Amino acid sequence: MVFAADEAVETSQPPLQLFATGLAGHSAMCCDGNGNVLVTNYRHLGSVGKISTELGALVLWDAPKANADQEEPFPLVGLAIDDDQRVLTLDAEHGRLLRWNPETKMVGILADRYQGRRFDSLFAVDVGPGGNIYFTEPERSSGDGANGALYRFDVATNRPQLLADGLHQPTGMVLSSDGKSLLVAESAQARIAVFQFKDDASAEKIATYFLTVMLDVDNAKEIGRLGHVTLDRRGWLYVALWDRGEIAVIDTTSGKLLELIPCGSDRVFGLTLWQDALLMSIPSKEAIYRYDLRPLIGRHAP
Repeated sequence: MVFAADEAVETSQPPLQLFATGLAGHSAMCCDGNGNVLVTNYRHLGSVGKISTELGALVLWDAPKANADQEEPFPLVGLAIDDDQRVLTLDAEHGRLLRWNPETKMVGILADRYQGRRFDSLFAVDVGPGGNIYFTEPERSSGDGANGALYRFDVATNRPQLLADGLHQPTGMVLSSDGKSLLVAESAQARIAVFQFKDDASAEKIATYFLTVMLDVDNAKEIGRLGHVTLDRRGWLYVALWDRGEIAVIDTTSGKLLELIPCGSDRVFGLTLWQDALLMSIPSKEAIYRYDLRPLIGRHAP
């Protein structure tokens, strides 16, 4: 199934509000269910911080070095939290899926390879039913063309499983609220692939949203890279148009582009939903900004 879209509504946008500063580089975000926001690369690269509107902000932990000789700091690009409040993040530079336990304060490496091959790059991570962990690998150093992949880390077997390969630079990713489908941004083609889980736990592509059609451009290169994505309870998908400094809002039920949210900068990277707002990380400003979603919902919700 392929979705196009009618022209998006053009309307004046409410101003963005500064939410937090102190980011280093490109930061991913997620909420912990208790009103707190977790963010990667807070204060310095390789860290995970917690931002609370009541208690302020602090660095929770730093990712361990990949080897004893490592001196240069490295960024963490993906972030998620499981039902036990354990924090998952991705070390893109060294291809590691990491998990921090708040009780022991220890960081463990869950996976850094598949069938003996080390991951070359990682981008986004999410947690699904049963605590299984899903993550994307945008590209591999060996091979040409579309060689990105989607994985599931099975907590029962303690091993990663390949769900889909031959993807065009899969970056942002999010599970549906019922955990039955997965939406993946294929950055090189400026499109969103929708995968549905089958009874045998494998994944099948069932739909595609083409941003080139929605934005009426001829080439995916005109859109540039796609960053992180998030999905609300209405089935509206928010896609960070990394190189355009905008966020595309797509109704996944109708396949229509609802609006483009300007971010006041030429780049936007991380996204997460927080209360009645959308939070976005702006690399050039080393900050998180808050966008009130209530006016947008009022314009489009039935």
